[in-house]
Amino acid sequence: MIKFSEIKEGDIVNARFEDSVKIGRVVRADRGEKKLLVAHGDQELWYNLEDVSSIPLSADILKSLGFLPSADPALTGNGQAYIRGPFVVRYPANDSGSMLLSFRDEHRKISSSIGLHQLQNHFQAMTNVSL
Repeated sequence: MIKFSEIKEGDIVNARFEDSVKIGRVVRADRGEKKLLVAHGDQELWYNLEDVSSIPLSADILKSLGFLPSADPALTGNGQAYIRGPFVVRYPANDSGSMLLSFRDEHRKISSSIGLHQLQNHFQAMTNVSL
């Protein structure tokens, strides 16, 4: 389950209704009711927090967001790196559970797996641009 404090408008999440799970974008968060308004294309629905989950970050997700794999050894260091403009997501080869986020002269080491909404929040904080 996602912590309510981690959710921001624009975050992409999984939303479950009965036996169906759909990917959607958070439109609004009602802090009092602890509900999220999530848009699925033209439709917007309210969800309880327990029905919203994180989308695991993967290479396919990064590519769908416009990140391109890099073969530059200075970036990859025997691991993997994905770039979008000056923003770089690095997965070190010798540290399977961590990643390094870089934007110009700011670097953040993430020591555990994160979800898509968390990457979006880091990206926003580092670049002042929504992902």
